[in-house]
Amino acid sequence: MTRREALALALGPWALRGVNLVQATAQGFAGAPQGRSPGITSLSLTGLALRIRQRDLSPTEVVEAYLERIERLNPDLNAYVTVTADNARARARELTAEFARGRGDSGARALLGVPLAHKDLFDTAGVRTTGGSKLYADRIPSRDAEVVARLHAAGAVTLGKTNTHELGGGVTTINPFYGTTRNPRDRARVPGGSSGGSATAVAAELAAAATGSDTGGSIRIPAAFCGCVGFKPSFGIIGTAGLLGACPTFDHAGFLARTIGDLEVLLDTTLVGDATGRPTNSASRAAEGGTRTGVRGLRVGVPRRYFFDELDAEVAQAVEAALSRLRTEGADVRDVEVPVDDTTMARVFDPIVVSEIRATYQEAWRTSPDAFSPEFAAIFAAPLPSTEELAAAHRARRQFESEMAAALRTVDVLSMPAVPVTAPRIEGPIDGARILRNAWPFNAARTPALSLPCGEAAALPVGLQIVGPFRGDRALLRAAAAIHAIVG
Repeated sequence: MTRREALALALGPWALRGVNLVQATAQGFAGAPQGRSPGITSLSLTGLALRIRQRDLSPTEVVEAYLERIERLNPDLNAYVTVTADNARARARELTAEFARGRGDSGARALLGVPLAHKDLFDTAGVRTTGGSKLYADRIPSRDAEVVARLHAAGAVTLGKTNTHELGGGVTTINPFYGTTRNPRDRARVPGGSSGGSATAVAAELAAAATGSDTGGSIRIPAAFCGCVGFKPSFGIIGTAGLLGACPTFDHAGFLARTIGDLEVLLDTTLVGDATGRPTNSASRAAEGGTRTGVRGLRVGVPRRYFFDELDAEVAQAVEAALSRLRTEGADVRDVEVPVDDTTMARVFDPIVVSEIRATYQEAWRTSPDAFSPEFAAIFAAPLPSTEELAAAHRARRQFESEMAAALRTVDVLSMPAVPVTAPRIEGPIDGARILRNAWPFNAARTPALSLPCGEAAALPVGLQIVGPFRGDRALLRAAAAIHAIVG
């Protein structure tokens, strides 16, 4: 078995087996997608935080509204594998009392009373963290992951842990140990992965926002499939301590939310590195003015070669319509070339992924092979890259990063489809490599990238990917807010 065959098997396992895990044909769920449910859970993170600061809502009211919705909808959607209702209620009571004492107005508590979900790859003190794996079924960490701790310090309330593809190693969130998470827009379809539980929780209003991790697209893919926004920041500016990651070269921590403004708040509360970069003039204007500035003069580079090569026709139509609206509003939308083709992944991504996954789990595979699904175990059948091959891959990745940085200096942002297809049905066929195609390059380049909704194809969400220069995260988010106001 080649490395590419092993990765393809891990990325789209049920496509090969044809397992029919759900017969549901109902579209969507109560309150979505056309009209969000009325009330507390329909508010964005920023809107909810404002209502709490204004004392229109208490943390206790907010948490109870979310827990009621989770109780109703989660048994069908399987977004959460663990719901921490008692902990959430106790935390809400504590925060409500704190706010009553006048401490809630502090800028350091920007998320006071806001209910969040955490992907089950992030450690949570005293709460089971499985990584979507049988290997960690009974694992209870003693401390929070860094990103969880920072969000908690900002006043957030944890509602529970969301389902993930086994060990974060796939794009469907069809999990053999904790069940399949369903897409809230069509419960017969996958939500994407590996942060599929987080995307479903956000899109179905089971959390105001959620953490996710992204090694090759695991935040942006489910965001595109479920119709929410998903953000992978620049490599290293959000801490990954306490993340059950397998690929330190590519692992990123990030977020899923409903608006770009929500992402800005989440970035501000968790940032550990510089996120200013050196934005160009138009990107700086977007950063200063947000949606008030609009997109006039924003240079949007569209890399058609490779990124537009394998699109479903309706996905292409939705993306082209979005780009046309940007032109109409004054954006400078231009075709550009970037250093990606059909050979790049095999040079800069595959050998590193295989080597690092093997290094992370080799001992567990030796002692507990039954803790892995047959699909994930395929990675251990793949040829292990030689020392020379791995060194060559790291050199190629660094060169790729440099070349991508040069391409981004000619524009303010890049834009392309986040995923070439819409969410496939759970029973398949599922082409994991095709789903991953447009996302992985920006893990290799370590640049910030996000997916935002830009329309529909056959009543399913389509995501537009927006990419900025390394550590230009703030400018990217403000430019994306202006773009989202037009195409969302």
